[in-house]
Amino acid sequence: MPEPAGVLIAGISPRLTLDLEYQSFVERIAGSLAAEIANARAYEQERRRAEALAEIDRAKTAFFSNISHEFRTPLTLLLGPLEDTLRQEPNLSNVGREHLELVYRNGLRLQKLVNALLDFSRLEAGRVQAVYEPTNLAMLTAELASNSRSACEKAGLQLIVDCSAIPEPIYVDREMWEKIVLNLVSNAFKFTLAGSIRVSLRLAGPNVELKVTDTGSGIAEHELPHLFKRFHRVPGETAFGQLPVGRFIPAVRGN
Repeated sequence: MPEPAGVLIAGISPRLTLDLEYQSFVERIAGSLAAEIANARAYEQERRRAEALAEIDRAKTAFFSNISHEFRTPLTLLLGPLEDTLRQEPNLSNVGREHLELVYRNGLRLQKLVNALLDFSRLEAGRVQAVYEPTNLAMLTAELASNSRSACEKAGLQLIVDCSAIPEPIYVDREMWEKIVLNLVSNAFKFTLAGSIRVSLRLAGPNVELKVTDTGSGIAEHELPHLFKRFHRVPGETAFGQLPVGRFIPAVRGN
C-alpha cells in the first residue's frame, strides 16, 4: 500500500450532526486535497524530466558544435594543398589529375556536410541569425537551380527553370535561400527516375512563392504531416520517384 501524502485534520462543528452528508463533505475536501497534491507531484516530475531533456539537448548541441570544428580543421588542411596542386602542377598525368580532382570534389562535399552539421548545432542553440539583403531573387534562384542542369541532363531528366522577373528587390538571407533551393532541387533529382523537374518563382501577393515539383510518384497522404520533420524518411522508399513539393516563403519585399 502506498504511503499517504498527508493527514487532514478537520474540526467538526458542535452545532451540526455528524451524519452521512457531513462525512461526505469532509471526504470531498480530502479528495480535492489529494488530487491537488497528485497534480503538484506530476508537475514536479514533468519539470524535472524537461530539465533532463534540455540538459541532454545542450550536451548534444555542444557535441555537434565541437565535432564540427574538429572536422573542419583537418579538412581545410587537406583541401588547401589539393587545390594548390591542381592549380599549379602542370605535369600531372591525366589519370593522376582525375584522381586528385575526385578526392578534391569529395573533400568539398564532406566539408559541406560538416558545415551543415555546424549550422544544425547553431540552430539548436538558437544562435542562427538571418542577415537580410536586397536581392534580385529571380536571378539568384535561376542561377542556383541551373547548377543542377548538367546532372539532370546526364540522368535523362529535363530541368525547367521558370523564374519570372520581380520588379523590386526581395530581402532574403542569401546563404539560407541557397540551402533551400539546392536542397529542394537535389531532392527532386534524387527521387525522380524519369521526366522533369520544374523550379518556379512567383510573386504571391505581398510574398514570394518558390515551388519545386517533379514527375515522381509523390508522397503517400499519411506521410504528409511529417513532411517538415527533420531527418524523417519515408519507410521502404528507395531514392527514386519521390519529392515533396516545396513551398517556402521566408522573403520580404523591399519598400
